[in-house]
Amino acid sequence: MFRCSPENGNELVASRATNPALRRARTANWPLLAALLTGGLIRLSPALADPPQNDPVLRAEAARSDTIARVAPAVVCVFDEAQRGGGSGVLIDSEGYGLTNFHVVAGMLEKRRGWGGLSDGKLYELEVLGVDPTGDVAMFRLIGRESFPYARLGDSDAVKPGDVVFAMGNPFVLSEDYTPSVSMGIVSGTHRYQYGVGGNLAYTDCIQVDAAINPGNSGGPLFNELGEIIGLNGRISTNTRGRLNVGHGYAISSNQIRRFVPALRGGLLAMHGTLGAVVGESGGREVKFDEIAAGGAADRAGICRGNRLLAVDGVPLASRNQFASLVGTYPSDWPIALVVESDGRRREITVRLDPVNPRMERPFAAQREVNLREVKRLLHGFRRAVFRDADPEVPHAWHWTALRKYASEGGAARLDEKYEVSLGKDGPARMVRRYEDGGKGPLIVYDDAMAVTHLTQDGDAMELGTEDKMVLAALYVLQRRLLSDLPDADLANAACSGGDSIIEVRGRKEAGDKGGENGTSSGPGAPRGLPPVYTVLDWPIGGQTLAKFLFDPETGRAVRIRVRDVPTGAEATIDLLDYGWVAGMVWPQTIEVHSRGQAYRETWSDWKIGE
Repeated sequence: MFRCSPENGNELVASRATNPALRRARTANWPLLAALLTGGLIRLSPALADPPQNDPVLRAEAARSDTIARVAPAVVCVFDEAQRGGGSGVLIDSEGYGLTNFHVVAGMLEKRRGWGGLSDGKLYELEVLGVDPTGDVAMFRLIGRESFPYARLGDSDAVKPGDVVFAMGNPFVLSEDYTPSVSMGIVSGTHRYQYGVGGNLAYTDCIQVDAAINPGNSGGPLFNELGEIIGLNGRISTNTRGRLNVGHGYAISSNQIRRFVPALRGGLLAMHGTLGAVVGESGGREVKFDEIAAGGAADRAGICRGNRLLAVDGVPLASRNQFASLVGTYPSDWPIALVVESDGRRREITVRLDPVNPRMERPFAAQREVNLREVKRLLHGFRRAVFRDADPEVPHAWHWTALRKYASEGGAARLDEKYEVSLGKDGPARMVRRYEDGGKGPLIVYDDAMAVTHLTQDGDAMELGTEDKMVLAALYVLQRRLLSDLPDADLANAACSGGDSIIEVRGRKEAGDKGGENGTSSGPGAPRGLPPVYTVLDWPIGGQTLAKFLFDPETGRAVRIRVRDVPTGAEATIDLLDYGWVAGMVWPQTIEVHSRGQAYRETWSDWKIGE
């Protein structure tokens, strides 16, 4: 029998000191004997021990502590205007914008004011912005500092069962000094589906964790080991004795939240999307369309009852529950790619989703000052991207050459066309066609409300098609309006309307551009490789046409314009590509135009810009 002698440190002292063999072991080989008898748990001497900095366990502990200390300042303790409550939130940018659950701020919607406490021990005024009742998400803004600490949204699709996670927030209002409580656990499951309550608060494609999540944690962040936000904690499974954690918590995935951030920043009532269809399961784990709503998104895409649904946005489908979980993560008007099989023939379809109207006790109206602030932020970011933070000098006169190549999409191929384009200090823009022999052809005069073709030979005039007029007018707005520092009166009808995405459709991009100089970001601070989420600016043209300008939130660049003529339903899209230097500005050098009647690529060169 052995005991540890406090006088002699790690030396082992025999309780039967008269044993010669034991005396020899103690004086000769005691380090080896001690290691064998204790399983190596006792550190015998510095010479036999690894330095702490080389111990992987200690390194992991230090890394975990460092991560928690780094992200804790971004965690918010959320209270209502009377400083009651005890929900949580997290800041996602330095301007004080943050995320929480809708059910945390639902009681603040009348005045849209509350308080947010940070780990610096201070309370800051909190402004409720946009809300997503269906998905149980809301955005707020803290006021009172020039710059706030924040954490980045991570890639929730990269999360795997067994990953270590940290849940941080204010459970049971324990954070009296606003320092968040931390619990650690692992991911228990991914792509879970939790049914909603009263038509709202549905947790689709959510993350299940065993980290302790209790009342008060709602709206707080779920971090991965890198300190990235991979989810927003909001629901728990409870036992019959009360609302206490039993090891089953659920977090809204960060990739779902990212798609709704533009609408939430704009102070909107965010709406989820629907295909306007019901699916069922048949033998062999097949998913088929059982019901198709007349005039709905699926019906407009030509999907019929009995068609088999094979995949949604590249994810193979195996169950009705998986379909509901996937589609429930997308906003209204979001483009999704479907693979549908009919009579043994597969086809790829792109569908823009219809809105799901959330159930609200009171109507939720967007506050104009909140949305206008977002409009100005987008335009300011665009100007900074064009002028590269230099003092902007908006050109009053532009002149360039446009070479147009039409795509051959069946039928006779159209010949290339060349135009000389000029935009004067005031008034409309002018496009003169140049033939190969140098002769001049039709003159197109256009502005943000109208476009008319004049035949220079005899002065006669003829109308352009609606789609051509929309494209030219949208480009005029881009150069003449969006680059200028406009007063609020000129922005009266402009609005931030949410987010949009890019997917490939039959060899071309459905929206925006993914490569080169056009931006490959995926939102503020998002991991590389995720599809970009573009912010949409609505701009009315001529009273009956609406242009939607898509901006990359990281680069500030406009990457796409979607134009629609409301009376006729005519549509066109303009991709803004190959940004490069033009007379001290960074400007697109190429556009790609797609409409129902034509598709062409136009390259701009020979720039002359001045007064």
